[in-house]
Amino acid sequence: MANVEDASNRLQFLSAHFAPGNSWGYVTPSSTSFTLDKASENPLGLNLYFTESGVEDRSSGLFSPTVKVPYKKQDVVSIVYSDILFFGLRNITNETGPAPWCVIPVGASASENILCVPTRENAEQVIDALATLAVANGNTLKVPFGMALKLRTEKELRKHPEETGCEVLRVDEDGPASQAGILEGDVLHAVNGAACTPDSVRAGIAAASEKPDGGVLHAEILRKGNAMQLDLHYPHVAVDAAALRQQIADLAAPNAPQPGAAASGGAAPPRGGFHLGIGIRPVADSDLTALGLPKPEGLLVTKVEKGSIADDMQLQVGDVILQADGADVGDIDSFGKLVHSGAVKSFKVWRKGQTLDLAVSQSM
Repeated sequence: MANVEDASNRLQFLSAHFAPGNSWGYVTPSSTSFTLDKASENPLGLNLYFTESGVEDRSSGLFSPTVKVPYKKQDVVSIVYSDILFFGLRNITNETGPAPWCVIPVGASASENILCVPTRENAEQVIDALATLAVANGNTLKVPFGMALKLRTEKELRKHPEETGCEVLRVDEDGPASQAGILEGDVLHAVNGAACTPDSVRAGIAAASEKPDGGVLHAEILRKGNAMQLDLHYPHVAVDAAALRQQIADLAAPNAPQPGAAASGGAAPPRGGFHLGIGIRPVADSDLTALGLPKPEGLLVTKVEKGSIADDMQLQVGDVILQADGADVGDIDSFGKLVHSGAVKSFKVWRKGQTLDLAVSQSM
């Protein structure tokens, strides 16, 4: 898992690609975009507040021509991640559009709170960030089943009394169930020698994942009347929940620096120093595909404060600062000291496959 600040920055960086979804798919026509307006923590989990922007056809009367009018709706969707047990991942293969990979939170209060993004890599990054923040805010996450299950009903058992157990409704791609060879439509008759129920599956997975090297869930399945035995391998999951929760407490403490508040990615500028108005972090290997960079270098801009000097000089979220005054940028601390000194006059940045020279718009 990432740390709390990295998780928040990751969500902000990916938010331009977000689309809220539901169990039937994602809800974003081509003329509409959803961006993360803000995220707030609460005792139950994490709230994501979205702003919807787009263009709609509007007519002023029955015989008036229809014109396209831009619009914006604030906080149109609030996805509340509370009581989460785990996150699922689904590829919407029967839909076309910009966001076919959907993150599905599974828990008591999360049946329709689905978030979709363009690529599987994006979705895995979102799951890691959301899981980090959920744990930091008090949730206890479980290892996902890797499949969706439903207990066989009495009506179904009248026709096939031998098929007791759990019907497999869906198998997650590349999960333990998929790797073991379980297919949609199979019936899990027993797990670890006990009758299959969601509780017995959860207990078996918990026992397997608590072992230092991971463990095995033994499954007896029925496939078209034929009995089979398969082993599902679940990895060990080690999460330092106490450390993550302490990070949240530290950020909430009085006078604590807020992420992205200064040029150094969170540390407040010295008294009398220069405030650029950006949040930054080092470029990670997982960023290279989205950014189009050949190697991890520079500092990624994760936030630009409105009305700041960075905003005036047209720095954007997603830019990578490669150089300051012709010299390669170092780590965050050294870059922050350089900026706060007031000596920098220009930046070389990487944006969507090309380099740009941006001049500092005010005297430092």
